[in-house]
Amino acid sequence: MKKVKIMGVLNLAPDSFYDGHRDILLNKQKLASRLAFLKDSDIIDVGCESSRPGSKPISEKEEIERLSTLINSTNKDSFFSIDTYKYKVAKYALENGFKMINDIYAGRFDDNKMLELASDFKVPIVLMHMKGDPVNMQRDTSYDSVIDNICSFFDERISVAKDYGIVDKNIILDPGIGFGKSIDDNFSIVKNIDKFKRIGYKVLIGLSRKSFLSYKGDTPEDRLSATIAMNTLSVLNGVDIIRVHDPSESIKMKDVLIKYSFCN
Repeated sequence: MKKVKIMGVLNLAPDSFYDGHRDILLNKQKLASRLAFLKDSDIIDVGCESSRPGSKPISEKEEIERLSTLINSTNKDSFFSIDTYKYKVAKYALENGFKMINDIYAGRFDDNKMLELASDFKVPIVLMHMKGDPVNMQRDTSYDSVIDNICSFFDERISVAKDYGIVDKNIILDPGIGFGKSIDDNFSIVKNIDKFKRIGYKVLIGLSRKSFLSYKGDTPEDRLSATIAMNTLSVLNGVDIIRVHDPSESIKMKDVLIKYSFCN
């Protein structure tokens, strides 16, 4: 029976496009409530810097300060992933019980030091495709062939990751929906998950409540139904991990698919 993992999102950045709480780091009750909401997730992905289109980076020091609030106020029973592209932030997380790295730069930032870190700690790392960076990634979303370009990018990044000693089972591919992609590109990625799977590694999709799902100008708060619909297609198309803001609803969706034998 297919085991699709649910990665729940914990945003500690006040300016995230959805679910950013300006006071969550100052309010232990609100942080505890969010963690309780995410408790049934297979993975809890913690991000301390927003990567929404147009967002600007923060310093490593500020990112670690935000992360330390979580680390100092919770136990390590859950499987935590650190959503960062900065070596020092990831190292701090791994030294404090985190078990996975989710890197939007696929290890390219800091001269591949992130790949070396993942190898040293023997943890899974998500290698995501992004054109440009969060500040400018939506200015030019043109490709010769978006699917072929992403696959070529993955081939190169996998080769480098393996050169650093990362084993196959710890490599996860994320085609980067919304990261330097047009609306049509994002839908094309979901339709072509099987092509990424053919590369031979687990595939993660993160589309939860993103703008390409907008219907009649709605806001991220209104996009749960669209998110569930597209994640259902992702699961049917063979994805291994879905990154979501609403784990309980996603678990229900997955369980229904399994119960009625849509997932074998």
